Amino acid sequence: MIVPGAALGEAGLVFMPSLAVAALGMKSTTASFMIMPVVLALSVGSPMVGRLLDRFGSKVLVMGGSALLAAGMILLASFSSSLTLFIISGAVIEVGLSALLGAPTRYIMLNEAPASDRTAAQGLAMLCGSIGQLISGALVGALSASQGGGMTGYSATFLVIGCIPLVLTGLTFGPKSRAAELRIASILM
Repeated sequence: MIVPGAALGEAGLVFMPSLAVAALGMKSTTASFMIMPVVLALSVGSPMVGRLLDRFGSKVLVMGGSALLAAGMILLASFSSSLTLFIISGAVIEVGLSALLGAPTRYIMLNEAPASDRTAAQGLAMLCGSIGQLISGALVGALSASQGGGMTGYSATFLVIGCIPLVLTGLTFGPKSRAAELRIASILM
């Protein structure tokens, strides 16, 4: 369930420059630079998530990542006409995605799948992520266009994208606790 929310969030990032053009009046040639806070947050967030994964476990990180992704998307939808909040929301989105797109998701798959099915589970997670990215990009574009495009369409789209990981945050109570993850890790080593 985590993969669709992360895929939607990742697909939404592709449309951030278009939102910057519509909401902030930027030229399309400079609006692409609005992705820079996202890239910088990723470079900080990914290693941080790796360290936090060892300390708190995947369940806590995925729950926090889903909540941050939702908060960032809702912030972006609500305050996209403010340059400062646009940049902050991009950074919050990417820190949330850092917790959803990498090690924590793979860690959950390894812990939840029986030993004989772990390879297939990892392959399925990768396949679902790729399919999710393709479908999500089309859905984000279609939703924005159905709302008339421009600032109104993109804001509505980012609001919808923000609500999905908010719902998924509630579903993160299912994976194993940190203690159970440590027991499985000790068995594997």
